Amino acid sequence: MAKRRDVFIYVCDPGKVGEAQACLRDFLGSLDGHPGYLGGSVLEEVAGELLPGTLVLIIEFESTEAARALWPKIENTTNPLYPDDKSDKSPDQGAAFFNGTELPLKFSRGNGLLARMLHIHAAEVDEFVPAA
Repeated sequence: MAKRRDVFIYVCDPGKVGEAQACLRDFLGSLDGHPGYLGGSVLEEVAGELLPGTLVLIIEFESTEAARALWPKIENTTNPLYPDDKSDKSPDQGAAFFNGTELPLKFSRGNGLLARMLHIHAAEVDEFVPAA
């Protein structure tokens, strides 16, 4: 059974980085006890290569099946993975990273704190552990 990592890249509503970090941290904590949930991380982009306030949420599961079992439980709740307005079907906004201009972003996740830029659902195919 291959481990799975889900990676979500966000930009925070300007001036609300601390609130957004707390939202992501609290969301990870709320997943405690879900079968197959292995934990996660909240990362902050620090090189200044992306838009200001870029955060990364990483969620780890023991398998794709464990990850898939979570989605129906959270899809109708307010959380950073799904739009606050459940009728919103707009795509991720990652193009703003690459087009050279700061487009007006739609802060539609986590009670309006986050603009979801990209997301990746990935199964582990290889792992490297350095020699001690």
